[in-house]
Amino acid sequence: MTTNINFFKKELKNWYKKNRRSFEWRDSNNPWKILLIETLSQQTQIDRADEFYKKFIKKYPTPKDMAKDSKKEVLKLWSGLGYNNRAIRLHESSKILLKYSFDELYPDFTILPGVGPYTNSAILSFAYKKKIIAVDTNIKRIIKRFFRIDNVDVFLKKNTDLLLKNFNSRDFNQGLMDLGATLCTSRNPKCEICPLELSCQKYIVQENKTSKKFEGSMRQKRGRVLKILLLEKGVTKQRLSKELEITSKITEEVIESLMKDGLISISRNKVIVINDN
Repeated sequence: MTTNINFFKKELKNWYKKNRRSFEWRDSNNPWKILLIETLSQQTQIDRADEFYKKFIKKYPTPKDMAKDSKKEVLKLWSGLGYNNRAIRLHESSKILLKYSFDELYPDFTILPGVGPYTNSAILSFAYKKKIIAVDTNIKRIIKRFFRIDNVDVFLKKNTDLLLKNFNSRDFNQGLMDLGATLCTSRNPKCEICPLELSCQKYIVQENKTSKKFEGSMRQKRGRVLKILLLEKGVTKQRLSKELEITSKITEEVIESLMKDGLISISRNKVIVINDN
């Protein structure tokens, strides 16, 4: 096992030096920048997330800049990225970071809405240079295939120290993320040009992911409602039903879903507005 791990590290390190993808936030030790890109890249291709990152970091270079702005403005800048709850969680996090700095929260940032084990590990690795593996889907896939194991978490718990010995955790994590995004992909991996191919166990288990149809989905309807509300101060349910060309019952379901997530509210005169509380 030690021999395989040493080969794994050596080849990954060499490959990453030559094939490292370049992004402004890649070399940053600023935890706000790390939180921002990690939130933007959830369920989003990294190149597209990077486009939005440039807009966000320009307008909100610090948590304070975002916290003093309205939820509606944050959602406007987020428009087109989808999964708007991420924008709300990011805005809520910025308000918490007005009271407590990242250094005060260190090493547990999970008090911030939307920050789970992976994002917490990413901040620790990229901003604080902590020897930790930020386990995302790419890293899990590569570890599983190369070492032919089913329980990646148990394997990493046992071998993290060896994997990161003489290896900067930022480079280790980002190297595997790049490898997983470009070569060791979930489908049709490019094994013939992968640097790990000679010792890889090629434990490739078919991932049967069925993507939900976006057209006509609840997610699409929610997005359309928010887009209307971002352009206007408020609208009625009847207006929304007409604009979306859906029944009043479905309109109610969409509104209820958005209210449940704290994205909208209904005023006393029954006008629907972006919830800026």
